[in-house]
Amino acid sequence: MKKYLITAIVVVLGILFPTISHAQSGLAEDIGSLQAVLEQLYNEMIPMCSQLIGVGRGIAGFAATWYIATRIWRHLANAEPIDFYPLFRPFVLGFCVLIFPSVLGMINGIMQPTVTGTSTMVKNTDKAVAELLKEKEKR
Repeated sequence: MKKYLITAIVVVLGILFPTISHAQSGLAEDIGSLQAVLEQLYNEMIPMCSQLIGVGRGIAGFAATWYIATRIWRHLANAEPIDFYPLFRPFVLGFCVLIFPSVLGMINGIMQPTVTGTSTMVKNTDKAVAELLKEKEKR
């Protein structure tokens, strides 16, 4: 009997949990406000992290330069021709790290239309869901 009672309680809680936690009613508004909070946090944190970004840029630039230099030294020590194609990837990565704020700006500029488009889609979807819920309540 006790086993059935525990099972019944778990089933009832499982059924009522979405209603109790407001999982369906305010989820869209919570997601919208979460996106605004994250955008504000990003805009506040990038200037505050400028010193840390500078340190990371320095370390990465030194590491890329060291890697390229050791590979060139190995080719020179073995009296081989220097193959530049394998050195192109660390050079480009090091360059991207050195201009990291500009790379972030470029990525944000490219992705901004996508963010704007998806936010308008969410607003339109919220309106459609609200209308469907009103129709459902009328029945």
